[in-house]
Amino acid sequence: MAEESSPFDEVPAYVLYEIARHIPCKVDRVRALVVNCSWRTSLQALPPPPLPPQLPWLLRPSAGGPTFSCLLSGADELSVHRVRVPADLRGARYFGSYDGGWLFLASGQTFGHMLFNIRTEQRLFLPDTVTQPWRSDDFPMIMLAATVSSPPSAKDDLCFGAAIVSDVGQKLAQLCNVFWELGDCRAVSFVPPQDPFNLFFEMEDGAFNFLSIWRNVLECRLTLHQVVLQVHQKWRLFLPQEELSLCRNAAARYLVESRGQLLMVIRERPAYNQSREFFIFEMTKTEEAVDEAEYIWRRMPELDGRMLFVGHGCSRSYEVGDFPGFQEGIYFFDDQDSYSVSSIAEDNEYTCFDNGKWSAGPPPMETYCFWPDQVNSNYSSPVWLLPGGEDDANNAQAQVNVHMLRCFHLLLFHGHGLRPDGHVRGLAGGGQGPRTGARLTPVIPVTVKAKAVVAGPGKLFTQNGSLNAAKIHQASASGPGSCFNRKRSE
Repeated sequence: MAEESSPFDEVPAYVLYEIARHIPCKVDRVRALVVNCSWRTSLQALPPPPLPPQLPWLLRPSAGGPTFSCLLSGADELSVHRVRVPADLRGARYFGSYDGGWLFLASGQTFGHMLFNIRTEQRLFLPDTVTQPWRSDDFPMIMLAATVSSPPSAKDDLCFGAAIVSDVGQKLAQLCNVFWELGDCRAVSFVPPQDPFNLFFEMEDGAFNFLSIWRNVLECRLTLHQVVLQVHQKWRLFLPQEELSLCRNAAARYLVESRGQLLMVIRERPAYNQSREFFIFEMTKTEEAVDEAEYIWRRMPELDGRMLFVGHGCSRSYEVGDFPGFQEGIYFFDDQDSYSVSSIAEDNEYTCFDNGKWSAGPPPMETYCFWPDQVNSNYSSPVWLLPGGEDDANNAQAQVNVHMLRCFHLLLFHGHGLRPDGHVRGLAGGGQGPRTGARLTPVIPVTVKAKAVVAGPGKLFTQNGSLNAAKIHQASASGPGSCFNRKRSE
């Protein structure tokens, strides 16, 4: 059998750099750049191009285990990433996330709470019971939303956890907030249930801010004193506002930290045949306090270039300017049953169809941008998978897969490929290697042949120079037998 060389085997290295640079999703980079043997061989020793900022993925509780929808990859079947999840966690209930690929889950729906890192598969077990100073016994709890004070992988720093919980027997008349140090076998609640403010809808990580039904904010700071967990609490009380009373049909409230300010997002329930509304407020201190209330929620008429991803305990804010092609808006997922103890402990049925993006307009617009459509699940609600920690430690496998791109360092800074100003430099001849002194012979000249490989219908780039994503996906999906690899004939 004789080998017939494919034109894709002769793609110049500067073109490979352009391919990688135009692919914002790190998984799509792996798909595109590991499917051809000659690409791997020629580019495996040099650093990859910088990865642009990433957006959260949506964990979809699909049949057989979670899948992940990526906005950077589009809104079709190619935007679904099937990342490996251990078999014993494929039916877990997921109820939160933290930056760097960490997921909060309950392996047994109402028990087996843990933090799981989707990249490293590290597991950190969390408390299943809670103790309260005014009660003599511990009781099992169901975590509904949770977060931590710092990255769990930072071994030198204390890491505290906080959660909004209910108990399994539903002995509590309302939800309760609990705290623990990472590694503790039980959590502690410090606010008595008779406290009139202790009805919490939402929490925000880092400073551990809790939002009550009266829209007051409880700020909690955790320390250790002689190995005993101490919680320092401070209420931030808000003046009554008529504008807030208009939000009577609220389905959920979220706290989001954005540009150093604390925002409250109110999500309305969709009315029949009508578009729903989202209301955004900013915490603002008043000039004069009234009965210790010194804050108001100031209505924000627009998002001012923000992209808000809202979720209980895992809301995040991103700048539109960091993501070319995107527009401001509020991204949300179906969390209707995430606080429903009956759905968790009895029914094991979660709605999963209400996922999308809301834009203020005018007119206000709602789009369902996460593929595919899904009606419900028997093990979990959707949840964000937050980016962060794209480094050698947390993303070792992806770094191995894309290490072929390291040669771009030579091309950028030693006379080949792209000039420092971003323009393409022609490769008509060889050049000296930066360290060994060896000649770097280009695969092919830039003229004619390279253009035939990369430009035009069905090619890697369109005629206007933009990346042909469909072609890249087609090649990556077809694997070793794709058009990016050598063909064999008799």
